[in-house]
Parts: sequence; C-alpha cells; structure tokens
Amino acid sequence: MAKVKIELDLDWLNEEENLDQVIKDEVIANLQNRLIQNAEYQITKKLNGLLEGIANQVTDSFIEETLKAKIDKLQIPHKKSSWDSQVELIPISEFIGMKYESYLNEKTLDSDGNAPRYSSDRKLSISEYFINKYLEKELTTKVSSMIQTARKDAEDTIVKALENNLKEQLSVDIINRLNVPKMLETLQNKAAELGAADKG
Repeated sequence: MAKVKIELDLDWLNEEENLDQVIKDEVIANLQNRLIQNAEYQITKKLNGLLEGIANQVTDSFIEETLKAKIDKLQIPHKKSSWDSQVELIPISEFIGMKYESYLNEKTLDSDGNAPRYSSDRKLSISEYFINKYLEKELTTKVSSMIQTARKDAEDTIVKALENNLKEQLSVDIINRLNVPKMLETLQNKAAELGAADKG
C-alpha cells in the first residue's frame, strides 16, 4: 500500500469550488506531470543511446573510407631546406620516408652507441652504429674462422712435410745401413760359389 503526500495551496480556493474536486484535479495533474517527465526522460535516454551508436558508426565508416581513399593522396607541405622559403607538397609516404631516413642518418650516438652528454661527442648515427656492430660481429666471426682454418692447414702441411722428410731420411738411412750394393755383390759371389761347387 502506497502513501501519497500531497501539499495544496488553498489560498486561491473560492468558497464556491468543491475541495474534493480541487484535490482530485491537483492529484491527477501532478501524476500526469510525473508520468510525462518520466516518459520524456526514458525517450531521451533511448534516443541519445541510438544517436550515439549511429554517430559512432557514421564516424568510423567515414574515417575508414577517408583513410582508404585518401591516404595515398594526402600531401604535406615541405620546405627543401630550412633556409628556403619555397614550400612544395609531397605525398605523406614520401615525407615519412624522408623523416625516417633523416632519423637513421643523424649523428646522435657516441662511439659506444650511448646517448652522448655533449654535442661534440656525437660521432655515430643509428644506421652507422648498427652497421659497425654487424660488421664487427661478422668480421670477428669470419676472421676467427679464417685463423682457425689457416692454423689447421699449417699444422697439416707441417705434419705432412715432416712425415715425408722422415720417410725419405729413413729410406736413405736404411738403404745405407743395409748396403744394398754390397749385399747384391755378396749374393752374386755366393751364387757363383754354389755354382762352382755343383760343377766340381
């Protein structure tokens, strides 16, 4: 059960008017006003939500279409040099490329690749730093590999030379010790003695 509190200003009430009728009219008018306000609030809230959704959709669609159609056609004013007063329009992609190239080639690092304290310490650009690091790594690897290969080849060559030299020395030494010519002569003499003994 609901309680309704109603305040009425009865100063304007004439004696001819019926108090019940006045209260009834006021209550109905008050309820009508509240219902209308509530309905207006609900309708406004719903319309605002719908309008916001439509506006977001239209905006997103517009931005997407604009970017698709016009990103290649967008041009940016650009001065050829800081001293030049003439401005030319260049495509945005070219402008971005120029800025990126300038960023990579501007000397902003010291010789160790750190941010310098003083402008006089700026010796390397980002691209130079990475190229130097890459070359240093590659050259260190390649030179190390070449040194190892050269050392191995030198060791192999020395071992083979020593081996061949030893074989030659041993062969000559063994031939001299065995005295092959004298051995052949001795064998011939024995063969001759055996032949003579067989005849006799």
